[in-house]
Amino acid sequence: MRNYKCYGTKDGRMPMTMPDPADFGDSQKDAVTMYHTEDGKPVILRRSIALTPMPWCVQRGTSTVFFSYYRDAIEHCRKRGYTVTEEGATT
Repeated sequence: MRNYKCYGTKDGRMPMTMPDPADFGDSQKDAVTMYHTEDGKPVILRRSIALTPMPWCVQRGTSTVFFSYYRDAIEHCRKRGYTVTEEGATT
């Protein structure tokens, strides 16, 4: 069985010109930062709302990697060449 996550904005803006990390939060996780890969695909850094041993996660497509510390999640993004999505960019 495959699990799919469909991302869109809470207020239904389409097309998304500059998505805000808050658009990708839900009842379990807050989105903190948006990155993009070298080919422009979105990457989202999220933090669990509930108390958990690994509250930080980096989501790219259907792949999710969990981390205990914020610094480890940021380092993961840096090593893979993800860059922070700039204000005013278009997707």
